[in-house]
Amino acid sequence: MAPAPTPSEPPLASAALPPKAISIAPAAAPVGSQLARVEGTPPSSRPALVDAETEDASRVAEGYLGPEECTAGRADAPRILREPGGPKREFSVDGYTARALAIERVDAGQEQSHCLSVAWPGSGTNSHGQRVGVARSIDEAWLRAIQNTLLRLPFSHVVLVRRIVIDNRPTEHGIAAFDRQDASDARDGHTLWLHEHLFVDANHWARGNYGSYWGYHVDRDGRVIDGAGPDHDLFSPILLHEIGHLVMYWIANAHLSGPEAASNVQCAATCKDRGDCSSLTKAAREAGCVSPYCAPFRFESSTENWAEQYRLFFQSSASKQALERAGAGCLSLLMRDSVPPPWERGLPDIKSYRRSLWDSCGGRACKGW
Repeated sequence: MAPAPTPSEPPLASAALPPKAISIAPAAAPVGSQLARVEGTPPSSRPALVDAETEDASRVAEGYLGPEECTAGRADAPRILREPGGPKREFSVDGYTARALAIERVDAGQEQSHCLSVAWPGSGTNSHGQRVGVARSIDEAWLRAIQNTLLRLPFSHVVLVRRIVIDNRPTEHGIAAFDRQDASDARDGHTLWLHEHLFVDANHWARGNYGSYWGYHVDRDGRVIDGAGPDHDLFSPILLHEIGHLVMYWIANAHLSGPEAASNVQCAATCKDRGDCSSLTKAAREAGCVSPYCAPFRFESSTENWAEQYRLFFQSSASKQALERAGAGCLSLLMRDSVPPPWERGLPDIKSYRRSLWDSCGGRACKGW
């Protein structure tokens, strides 16, 4: 996600993580299948890296878990991740502490379960030497927020998330990197890197390419995940955004592989993809964007526009209505799935949506989204 206009040093909590697993409740109603592929593209020839009944021992050591790793007795205590052959050159998680987190629910009348790792540096720095306070802050409330967020999504999207690493690698919120297909690089297209700021700070304004947007750390303003208790019902819209990138790589772009899987989908394209932004007015540059955070800051693409549409679609009834008012290009694609929206399955809804502030109208909330 984009950096905030005035980022501050995240405060550190003091609670230690108790050595026990979160109890996961099944969803209230059946959930549907997979997001339809874009415009009839053929299925991918790449193997789907989802939970198998068992995982190779070396992959388990890296945090890739099969469902059996979340059974009673195996998920009770933190474990230490080890990368075969020593720490990877890029984005290493070797030596990080991890917990197994089970996601269980009913899908099309059948019980479904997925086991993922949530990892963090056990010391005060990450593998890149950056300061991290997660080890002395993380508690059951953090894991519960991840669980609550994943339960809002189709199960075929849930299983794409194999590892969530909270180690402050991102500048602000998260990194959802595509599969580098490199044994020396931990970026595999199934791992999310998050900043602890997401868990310890409240919602705030953040700067995007074309104005400012409301950074929804959680679904309720004024609340924070840290210290919310083990049974809270908070979820993270920003985490939905990051998962949206993985869905783009593996489902919307299933016909592509390697770096091409990170190409923007056509329904989210803007002037960034066409390469003509510099010749346009501010209003014309914003065309097609559902949020001022419409593109990465380092690349000429509108992949963030896809992730923001994905977030708004699953965030709340109000944000979905904003998506409809915007005439979002990917709305029809997102609606092809038969999954009832989360708020119709007994999960929390947000009754209002804070509109973005756009550069084209002097930093005002001049649009319906």
